[in-house]
Amino acid sequence: MLFEVTDENFAEEVAESPLPCVILFTAGWCTYCDEMVPAMEALSEAFEGRVKFCLVNVDEQRGLRIKFAVASLPYVVHVHDGMKTPLFDAITNERRLEERIKHMLAGKDAPGTMPLT
Repeated sequence: MLFEVTDENFAEEVAESPLPCVILFTAGWCTYCDEMVPAMEALSEAFEGRVKFCLVNVDEQRGLRIKFAVASLPYVVHVHDGMKTPLFDAITNERRLEERIKHMLAGKDAPGTMPLT
């Protein structure tokens, strides 16, 4: 299951989530983003109960686009315990995304991790 995240529900759905969140930033015009949605859906089933998978439409959620400094699409970020870590800033495949998520769940350091502020 993919959760739609908005400027209004971000705190409840992501920032306060007990589960780590993987967010795909997308837009209606982004065909590469559309290609990543099936991978996110498949991974949401594979990691059910361990990771929450979310979508943010940057055309509609300007505040989150700015908060996460989204400069290119698709953009995938990991959020947990008040920290955010960019995972991909271009299209990727399900296998590579799964590897990166497993790496994050294992608690391994990732470059680019910063406070969620």
